[in-house]
Amino acid sequence: MAVMDYVVPVTKIKQSLSFEIKDFYKMLRSWMKERGYDIEEKEYAESGRDEGHKTHFLWKCEKKMDTYTKIIIEVNFIADTKDMILEDEEKKKTLQEGNVSIAVGGYISKDIEDEWAMKIKTGFERFLRELYDKFGKGPTFEEYESKLRKDIEAVVYDIKTYLKIHRYD
Repeated sequence: MAVMDYVVPVTKIKQSLSFEIKDFYKMLRSWMKERGYDIEEKEYAESGRDEGHKTHFLWKCEKKMDTYTKIIIEVNFIADTKDMILEDEEKKKTLQEGNVSIAVGGYISKDIEDEWAMKIKTGFERFLRELYDKFGKGPTFEEYESKLRKDIEAVVYDIKTYLKIHRYD
C-alpha cells in the first residue's frame, strides 16, 4: 500500500452567493485537466429539486510524477442552494443561490506501485525505505511538495476569483 505524506493543510472556502453550479463544475474540471491531473469523482450527489437542493461532489485529482510518486489534490464541494431566475433583455438564466463550502487539500503518495510493500517484512526494511525516501529521493520530494503547494494555492485562488467574478447578487 502506498505511503501518504500530507503536505498542505485543508483550505476551506465558505461563501453565500448566486452563481451557476454547472459553469463552476466545468471551470474546475478544465483547470485540473489543463495542469495534467486525472480526476476521479469519488462521490456526486444532488438532492431536493423543489424548494432547494444540495449538491455535493468529492474529487481525487492525481498527477503521476514518476513511477514511485503521485501528487494528489482532493476537492470536497457542498452547496445548499435554491434556483433563482435572472431575466436579461435577451434571455432567461437559471442560477443557484445559497451557501457554498469548498475544502481543498493535498498530499503526496509514495510507493504507488507497492515496490516496497511487497518486500517489507521487518522493521529494518521499513527503516531502509524511510532512508531511501529521505536521502535518495529527498530533493525530488521537496520539488514535488513545492509543486503541490503551488497548485493548491493556484486552485484556491482561482476558485475564490471565479466565485467573486461570477456572482449575480
